Amino acid sequence: MPAITTAEFTRGLLLIAVAVALTYANAVHNRFHFDDEHSLVENPHIRQWSEAPHFFTDPQLFSRNVGSEMYRPLVLLSYAFTYRFFAYQAPAYHLFNIAIHLFMALAVYQLYRRLGLQNAAALCGGLLFAVHPLAGEPVNYVSSRSESLAALFYIVAIWSYAGERDWAPWVAWACYLLALLGKSSAITLPAALLAYELLWDPDRRLRWRRLLPFWGLACVYIWFSRRLVQEAVVTAPVREWSEQLSTQAKALAYYAKLLFFPRPLSVEHQFFTADSWLDAAVIAALALLATLAYFIWRGRKFHREIFWLLWIGIALLPTLLVPLNVLVNERRLYLPLVAVIGASLYLLDAGLWRKGRSMIPIVLILLLAALAQQRNGVWQEEKSLWQDARDKAPLMVRPHVRLGAIYRSEGDWSASANAYAQALAIDPDHAPAHNNMGNLLRDQGESAAAEAAYRRALSLLPSYPDALLNLATLCSDQGRFAEALPLYQQAMAFGGQRLEVYNNLGTTYLKMAKYQQAEAVLRRALALRVERPGVYFNLGGALEGQGKLPAAVAAYRRAIAIDSTYARAYYNLALLNEASSNEDEAVAAYRDFLRHWRGAPLFQREAEKRLQVLLARRGVH
Repeated sequence: MPAITTAEFTRGLLLIAVAVALTYANAVHNRFHFDDEHSLVENPHIRQWSEAPHFFTDPQLFSRNVGSEMYRPLVLLSYAFTYRFFAYQAPAYHLFNIAIHLFMALAVYQLYRRLGLQNAAALCGGLLFAVHPLAGEPVNYVSSRSESLAALFYIVAIWSYAGERDWAPWVAWACYLLALLGKSSAITLPAALLAYELLWDPDRRLRWRRLLPFWGLACVYIWFSRRLVQEAVVTAPVREWSEQLSTQAKALAYYAKLLFFPRPLSVEHQFFTADSWLDAAVIAALALLATLAYFIWRGRKFHREIFWLLWIGIALLPTLLVPLNVLVNERRLYLPLVAVIGASLYLLDAGLWRKGRSMIPIVLILLLAALAQQRNGVWQEEKSLWQDARDKAPLMVRPHVRLGAIYRSEGDWSASANAYAQALAIDPDHAPAHNNMGNLLRDQGESAAAEAAYRRALSLLPSYPDALLNLATLCSDQGRFAEALPLYQQAMAFGGQRLEVYNNLGTTYLKMAKYQQAEAVLRRALALRVERPGVYFNLGGALEGQGKLPAAVAAYRRAIAIDSTYARAYYNLALLNEASSNEDEAVAAYRDFLRHWRGAPLFQREAEKRLQVLLARRGVH
């Protein structure tokens, strides 16, 4: 490692810290997004610190959804730690992601120094990585924390392994273990270390004993997670091997374009599976790879530059070989970006700092920082994120479906219907689009059409928990309880621990006057530790139906404590107090109800009538 003074080292660290802080200052107050819902916001396991030891043994705890197992205990620990102190305050989670990225940029700076770059070049590399817009997804998207957390320990492992002290390989091994606990894609580290051994100093004898512990840990990890690996690759792959390999060959060319020209950036890239190996894009990509391999062979004396290029392929290897639902995304380039910057610096180091050229890195850093800040604004909320994705990838289904749900929540039924129609025009067999269209039709009072949409979604995807829940709720609303109950049970089996399943099933039992069953189901909802006033309101009804009036009052009061504007709880509380001759409290509850009620006028008139009777009885006009 080239020697530098303490002042130079400190200045470098401060520059990177300032660059990260300024670049991502406008990302702190961004929202949670898509996968954050099932793995974080609605995941009951992270809310109980006692679950922490099980994060290391049960992959299902990664999500509330059945079938979404991921072995990422370190990520779950970070969620649980943040939740313990900040609950679901989104800025705390984003600050955590920014902190990981800061440490990653510092580690990259030190790695470049350890691998022989002069301080100025290494610092330039650390700053380029710190502000590069391709790092925006792992920073802005909380669920991408797995990518940045694993990459951080991956980089520190290489930095440590390249050291000369006796303990360095064991620190690297420990960091490799932590990287694997962050994300399984870190499995490639032994291959990167082998490339380092073979290429960084070819005259040095291969140190097998130094490498063996890493390969041993990789084998143990694969054996431990063999069920998940087998499911993803052998028994239930998303696509067959030929299609996967041809598509990812095309993806390599696309990634190369993004790494050197990061436009357009989107949460959903307009990228499709390859039709065959004769697809023009696949042929072009293979030609590019063959050309690159030829130049590597011809320029094999540039062994250190070749190391960086091989690292890019090694880092992308898991997503090339394992079929995944998303064909390409930006977060997969987080680790390869380190190698791209490293290779570029090694190639340009001799001439980059000559007189008259020193402004080039500064201008590039400022330009990339501006692009990254711009992307942060897009990630501010779900609507802006998916509008941006729709504009850049109009032929992809997911942006239209996500926007349809957002427009529906805003009450813009016309825009919502148009978004779902566009999604179904692209893919008539897209189950979520049919399910969401059913929700919109139900809002509009078209129950028969809504039911048809739900059943269409289930014909395409029989284990779809959202469609099962929605169809069950529709049947319950129509009094078709015999049909609703088995649908709820199926939603529970396929959907995991979802509060809305328990709550809606509890509501159905209330309609059936089965108050004990309703109480049992609603208490299962409360065991998820999600504070929703509606659940306590329904529990109050179940308790009231059993004659447990003090407990019912406590449940209604808890609903009001969570949401002081929850009018329905005030109304039931008023009725109970009136029946118990607690007239002062009944009057206060009726007044609170009238202050907050925004629903049907019938309940308002009834509350006004009862309030006037109580006031007249007390001689108040």
